[in-house]
Amino acid sequence: MGKNQPQQRTEWISASDVGRTVFCPHSVALKYQGAKPTKQAVLARQQGELKHEALNRQARQDKRCYLASYLYGVDDPRTNVLRKFRDDAILKWPGGALLVRLYYRLSPLAIHLSQSSPRITGILRFLVDRLVCWCSRRGNQS
Repeated sequence: MGKNQPQQRTEWISASDVGRTVFCPHSVALKYQGAKPTKQAVLARQQGELKHEALNRQARQDKRCYLASYLYGVDDPRTNVLRKFRDDAILKWPGGALLVRLYYRLSPLAIHLSQSSPRITGILRFLVDRLVCWCSRRGNQS
């Protein structure tokens, strides 16, 4: 090798370690020097990973349910029944994802119309109440 040739690395740095370097460069340096983490550090990392995993699971859950959220509230049990039905049934049907996308396109219009008319709100509530009952019965049969 000549003087101007860069030295070849035989050890690659993982993408995870690159990410960890942003958070704590000292820990990555210690790792590559061969230092072993303490039991307390291992436990703290495991607890952090569990919390991070729980946060990722929560973020993956789709909390949208426009009409039910408008009629009942975001965390109302009836709203959750409809979300569960969407996730466990509709999205598994052929064309289910398309149906859900169509619903998300049309429901803001239904809410807008409902805000200007108590009669439309009553009709929506009646229909969604029936759907909640149907989904609840269907869920109890599984």
